[in-house]
Amino acid sequence: MGNILFQNNPKPKGNSLIDQLNQIRQAGPSNMVFNQMYQNNPQFRQFADSMQGKTPEQAFRENGLDFNQFKNYKW
Repeated sequence: MGNILFQNNPKPKGNSLIDQLNQIRQAGPSNMVFNQMYQNNPQFRQFADSMQGKTPEQAFRENGLDFNQFKNYKW
């Protein structure tokens, strides 16, 4: 499976990570996994909510990660 956040989905309508997460929630087979995690895992829900309004680059940087190391990663 490819990187579902950045490769297998059409270009997101918005630029923030939460826009991309919402797009995943609404389309494709990954939406079921996202919804289950969002509903059943308070830590994931808190993380997803905390990404609202952030670009992927900002979100990765704030979590001590380099987005460029992950954007082309083959899951």
